[in-house]
Amino acid sequence: MEIQEFQLSARVDYTPESIDRFVNLCESAILSMTTKVHARFLLKTAVDELTQNAVEHGYGKQPGLVTVSMTHCGDVIRLEIADEGKGMKANDPKFNRVALSDDDLYARGWAFSILESLSEDIHIVPNSPQGTRITLLVPLNEA
Repeated sequence: MEIQEFQLSARVDYTPESIDRFVNLCESAILSMTTKVHARFLLKTAVDELTQNAVEHGYGKQPGLVTVSMTHCGDVIRLEIADEGKGMKANDPKFNRVALSDDDLYARGWAFSILESLSEDIHIVPNSPQGTRITLLVPLNEA
């Protein structure tokens, strides 16, 4: 069986256990959507990082609704993560980040730069009525 479409919405607490449980539920779907190891890795990494960001930044470390949707679209999987938190400013995501020192490698805030480099496309838009909606296109075929 190969899942073609998946959606999960849950109220996620800012605890490792709650975030891990949510990510593990999504991982079960990821494993049924593709056998491609690189795509599985990117999808799980994206769900983990973006769920953490949604609860930490969108909801200020308070519990909040996070929705993950994945759709198999030919040679890509479309991943969308949405929250109803405070939303992001246009200059918040740090794309094309460069490490200039060893300290930079240990700093937080690399998620968007890494996800942009590994996916075919990334879009960040406001969610309605509030919050953020992030969409990635994850290639199934390695470049």
